[in-house]
Amino acid sequence: MSEKPLERPLEKPSDLPSRLKEMWGRTVGNYATDERGTQSLLDRLVEFGHLTADEAKKVLGDARARIEENKGELDKRVDASIKATFERFTDGKEGRELKKLEERLNELEAKVKELDAR
Repeated sequence: MSEKPLERPLEKPSDLPSRLKEMWGRTVGNYATDERGTQSLLDRLVEFGHLTADEAKKVLGDARARIEENKGELDKRVDASIKATFERFTDGKEGRELKKLEERLNELEAKVKELDAR
């Protein structure tokens, strides 16, 4: 059971939900989506004689390690994506347009207050 699964390159989906889904899929791989599911799957493989109990423990340990490693990578990517989005809306063209809209909104609010005062 020491074979390493074939790695596939990360796809480059265009939107954040697709990117998160891709990373989550890579995190759990072909294993179950939670520890109990993984343990249940491994128990069945031991029961059917496809794995020894020691091999199952090793696979579960490897899966846990990989999941933790990939969770860290996912956290880094999500943080980077949030930072890039924030910067785009504060520093880039979108940010300048938002500032102009905010200034215009403030001007209009002042005019409304002025009209209400009359």
